[in-house]
Amino acid sequence: MSATLSTHNTRTLITGDNEERGLTVRRLTPRECERLQGFPDDYTDIPYRNKEHAPDGARYKALGNSMAVPVMRWIGERIHMVEEANKQTD
Repeated sequence: MSATLSTHNTRTLITGDNEERGLTVRRLTPRECERLQGFPDDYTDIPYRNKEHAPDGARYKALGNSMAVPVMRWIGERIHMVEEANKQTD
């Protein structure tokens, strides 16, 4: 059981039986999702269909189709290590 701030700046109690208490779980904002995946703030807030800002739905979709920056960096470093090790054995 934990308390969280809602988007309406009120405290909400989150429990395992949310339906019985009539509570909802707050959705992460696009900025929070960007931070969790290692992107800079507002990385996905780009011009979209002749408008200055992308709607949240398009931003969530872009983030859902992306790969987390730290994970990609880690994989790239490991590939580089293997390639370097293979060069030394040749």
